Amino acid sequence: MVKADAYGHGGVGVARVLEESGVAVLGVAYLEEALVLRRAGIGAPLLVFAGCLAGQERAFVEHGLTPVVSSAETLEVALAAARGERAPWRVHLEVDTGMTRLGVAPSEALAAVRRLSEAGLVVEGVMTHLAAADQDAALTGLQLDRFDTLLADLAGQGCGPSLAHAANSSGLAFLRPSHTAVRPGLLLYGVRPRPLAPDIDVEPVMSVTARVLQVRPVSAGTGVSYGVRWRARRPSRLATVAFGYADGLPRTAAASERGFVVLRGARAPIVGAVCMDFTVVDVTEIPSVVEGDEAVVLGESPSAWELAEWAGTNPWQILAAIAPRVPRVYA
Repeated sequence: MVKADAYGHGGVGVARVLEESGVAVLGVAYLEEALVLRRAGIGAPLLVFAGCLAGQERAFVEHGLTPVVSSAETLEVALAAARGERAPWRVHLEVDTGMTRLGVAPSEALAAVRRLSEAGLVVEGVMTHLAAADQDAALTGLQLDRFDTLLADLAGQGCGPSLAHAANSSGLAFLRPSHTAVRPGLLLYGVRPRPLAPDIDVEPVMSVTARVLQVRPVSAGTGVSYGVRWRARRPSRLATVAFGYADGLPRTAAASERGFVVLRGARAPIVGAVCMDFTVVDVTEIPSVVEGDEAVVLGESPSAWELAEWAGTNPWQILAAIAPRVPRVYA
């Protein structure tokens, strides 16, 4: 999965590495993401999860993209495109087994596969999406049972796809023998889902750093940042880091009073409101910090999970929120 700019890691750079490593198919959410990759020279098969909408048919055909059919609209668009001989050769069908987001009902899947096949389209894959594989093993098992029952029904009618996939990162812990493809996202980037996760050792792919622009001493009682929500309780030494909420550091990271960056191997607490472009941290206990030092904003520590807990969100959002203006350097 390289959607959302490869979870903030840079879609083109990550896609190149995955393609060179032999990954068979790359997944994106929207046509626009697929076009960015194609224009950058990525030639691997691209599966587009939002599907082909009316008016997008030509782009799908010209760029060799595979749409997911997941609604009445995307089904009709695919059928109309086939009648006009403008259809992509391959499609995947999404079945809703309990996510209640996109996908046809299991009871409608066989008819949809037949209609697509009769129109000359190749139903290469059938998929579903797991709602709580990282949290609820019972619900996940129920969804997979529904999916496997459908796969068996399709096979019995001679409509079995070559690809069947349900497992996201958490779902790898529940992988069934009937599934022939998987869709790792968070785990691919070195972050384990919680509390349920497959037994795979990973480490974060990305480390985000920012320079210290200024270090200054302040007296007790000095207010810091917008709203002056924080005041120094003692004579302190503060550092301004060139990274803010426009770069991907949640503005709420300071509200919990647990947020920090790492400078010279030590934790420097975030103080005051995170600004659009800058963040102030307390380096009183790290006297060696000087202007020009690099602060670790995200990596092994603080981790995506730590930032998510401070901000009241999840690590998916933390990673995807790293802004395009932050330079990506690939090693």
